[in-house]
Amino acid sequence: MKILVTHVPAGSGHEKAAEAISNAVRKIRPDAEVTLMNGLDGMSSAYQWAFTQGYLGVIHKYPALWGTAYHLLDMKGLAWGAYKLHRLGNASHGKVLEGILTRHNPDVFIATHFFPAEVASYLKMKGRLKAKLITVITDYMPHSVWISPGTDAYVVGMELTKQELIRRGIPPEKIHVLGIPIDPKFSQKVERRALAARLGLDPIAFTLLICSGGFGTGPVEPLVHALRNIQEPLQALVVTGKNTALYHRLENLRPTFPHDLKVYGFVDNMDELMSVSDLMVTKPGGLSCTEAMMKELPMVLVAPIPGQEARNAKIVDKFGAAVLAGPVEKAPAIIQELRRDPARLKEMGHRGASAGRSNAAAETARLALA
Repeated sequence: MKILVTHVPAGSGHEKAAEAISNAVRKIRPDAEVTLMNGLDGMSSAYQWAFTQGYLGVIHKYPALWGTAYHLLDMKGLAWGAYKLHRLGNASHGKVLEGILTRHNPDVFIATHFFPAEVASYLKMKGRLKAKLITVITDYMPHSVWISPGTDAYVVGMELTKQELIRRGIPPEKIHVLGIPIDPKFSQKVERRALAARLGLDPIAFTLLICSGGFGTGPVEPLVHALRNIQEPLQALVVTGKNTALYHRLENLRPTFPHDLKVYGFVDNMDELMSVSDLMVTKPGGLSCTEAMMKELPMVLVAPIPGQEARNAKIVDKFGAAVLAGPVEKAPAIIQELRRDPARLKEMGHRGASAGRSNAAAETARLALA
């Protein structure tokens, strides 16, 4: 059995979800032929740079513009036009991926980003690809670009997502509420004191984890500076991702910073950092929120990107697993309020765990194998 799993590096969440699914398939069916690939592989380096850096640049520098475009292209009356526009762009830039798909000829094609999902859908509609197509939606609410006519199954994070897809005309039998796929290590229980000691951290201090995705594009630096307004001592763990310039700027703050500040670059042990933390301040990406909820780690959500992140934030806030701070300036007061209420923090952690699904990657793998 041949299974091809694709992602696109527009943020790190799509790739992490694809990796989790691929690993789950290999574990369940070691004899299956599983290929994990970047949907942009084979395209020119200039296009790949424009695709990823262009997206990151727009959401960072012009978030209002992104939000306007996001909502306009998702309006009911414009959805069909948005799909046609999407198809036109993919017809121009998706030829390499089309060739890979037809040559590889998988039995099942799994996409954790809407670009490869739409390309595969087009090939299926033209009779050039016979694979079953599974689209894994990595946000809590769908957008019109995720919906393609050749899709055999949609994997979604929660019942609310399913109901929204049904409202948009997707047959219920095509929608599988399995959760957003994450690495199973985020569901594992660990002994905090021993882990903190191994990581060189104070196991007793109130620990705040600050992160903003693999590319470190969020308001991490102003948030760290805002922590100066918190009087009570705390241990701050700051993850800067692949943003090396940000890493060095924050490292230079450490000698004069009023709190115990630990700065990390790109990490592969986010599960451990979550396990030793009392509260996480982050932007509301679908994967990062799901990981935190599985770790029963309450969240303060700041500066969501208008569009998908704003929708994620409202849903996670609705479940009681997070507090939506909005602007960075409001975060210190909320952090202090939550710190003084350990019972509320514990309740937020429990609510997050009850809202998430710890076995989403394995269930998605079983769906593919079936």
